[in-house]
Amino acid sequence: MAQIDIEVLMPFAARFLEGTTLTPAERAEVLRIAQGFACKDSAAAAGVSPETIRARRKRIYRKLDVPGSGELLASLLSLSLKMLAKGERIEPRPVVPAQAQPAQPAVSAPAVIR
Repeated sequence: MAQIDIEVLMPFAARFLEGTTLTPAERAEVLRIAQGFACKDSAAAAGVSPETIRARRKRIYRKLDVPGSGELLASLLSLSLKMLAKGERIEPRPVVPAQAQPAQPAVSAPAVIR
């Protein structure tokens, strides 16, 4: 299954999730749901078990007051279409707060000894 480019999805998801009480892990899972990840694939991407993903998805649906992924996607698509119809400027915005993202190790070039 083809997946939606994350760079295209992020501004819509960020607006969709504004004001929610989702944790950074739940926000990241919303992106994977919107990209079409199955529980098993999402678990592999997140480095957790499929059971953890299923429980996380249940919490997301409860917090967003939707019965499942279909309704979550329909709500996200509806907002996206409204934004596009209004001609709103679409710029990538972080869905997960920067402090919640894993730190990237600093890599420096090796010193050249002559």
